[in-house]
Parts: sequence; structure tokens; C-alpha cells
Amino acid sequence: MSLPTKDDPEFWTQIMTLREPAWREVTEDDQFDLHDAVEDAVLALARTLSTRAADHRAAGQDLPDPALAAPDVQLAMLRALREAQRAVDTLAGRTAKNAGHTGATYRHLGDAWGITRQSARLRWPEAVPKKGEPRPVELELAGGRAEIIELPGQGGYVWEATTGTGVTEKGPEPYGSAAEAAAHAGAFLQRHAYDQDAAHADCIEPHRDADREYVDCAGKPL
Repeated sequence: MSLPTKDDPEFWTQIMTLREPAWREVTEDDQFDLHDAVEDAVLALARTLSTRAADHRAAGQDLPDPALAAPDVQLAMLRALREAQRAVDTLAGRTAKNAGHTGATYRHLGDAWGITRQSARLRWPEAVPKKGEPRPVELELAGGRAEIIELPGQGGYVWEATTGTGVTEKGPEPYGSAAEAAAHAGAFLQRHAYDQDAAHADCIEPHRDADREYVDCAGKPL
């Protein structure tokens, strides 16, 4: 199977084309690894929130491991878990919308979340644009946001994007499909995720010279 490379002019168009199956089933090892990673992240937040841990920090000490069994520290852990759950819900909504606005259906979203298509529609009612409804397709990527807009009566799609670094740009020409326009918008957002470099929109990473300084596509210092 031929895999797209960053030198392929159709790289982003291929990347943004939905592949099925999109994912494999989670294994027991995957579950253990994720559980450990989540527990580490939540425990770090709990140590920050815990008033007992704060007293130890004020005294120039680390919270001793046996103190993790204290009921107040466990409550701090529970509070941190609540924030983790909120973060997951927010990320799930954003991810479902990105998938739905670039080609996934409610069936795809439901399968990925382990619920029915109808439940996915209720959970993320704005994730998948309705057929025939002229509305911008939204894409959130690399800290920025893009809108892919269908040109009414003209055919084709254009994009407008603002990156996480505050750079705003519009697509130079209409594209034949929303997926193709989203691909180019995604490349632009990815480009500016690193720094305010001046690489062109087909680049997927910033350019650097031999001294590791950022340069544009022609090698000119930024």
C-alpha cells in the first residue's frame, strides 16, 4: 500500500480522506497504559490542589507518598478527576465536530464512542452538517480554527483560518470539495502551530537552516 509523503502535492487531500476502518480495537495493554497515564496526570493536579501538599511545599518539603492515603488528599484527587472528565468531554466534542465536518457521519461517531448513531446525534447535535444546509464547515487544529465555506451558486469551497499565533489567512482559490479545502486549511494551521514562520501553505513543518534558525522556503531568515 502506497502511503502519502509530505513531498506529495496531494498529501493533505489524501490525509483528509476518511479511511475505513478508522481504528482498531483497544487491547488490554492499551487500557493499562492509558490508565497509568491518566492516573499520573490526575495525581499531579491533585498534588497542586491539595491543601496538605501546599503546606508541605511551604515548608520546602515534598508530600510523602503515605500521605496520599489521607482522606483530604483523596478528595483533592477526586476533584482532579472531575476536571479530567470535563477535559475529556470538551475534547470529545471538539474531536467529534472536526471528524463530522470533514467527512465522518453520525454512524462513524457512534461507533468510535461505543453508542448508537442516534445517541451520537443527541450527544453532539452540531457535529455533522445537515445535507443541503449551507453552513460553514469548522475545523479546529493545532490551536487554531478554520471555516470551510461553500460558494453558493458558484460551486467550490474556500477557507478562512486564524491560527493559534494570531495569523489570519484566506485560501487563494476555490477547491472542488470541502475535504480538499479543509486539507489546505489544515496545512496552514499546522504550519503556524510552531512559530510565526513564513513557510508557504503546502509545508507541514517549519524550515530551518544549518544553524537551526527559522527561514522561509527560499532560505531567507525570518
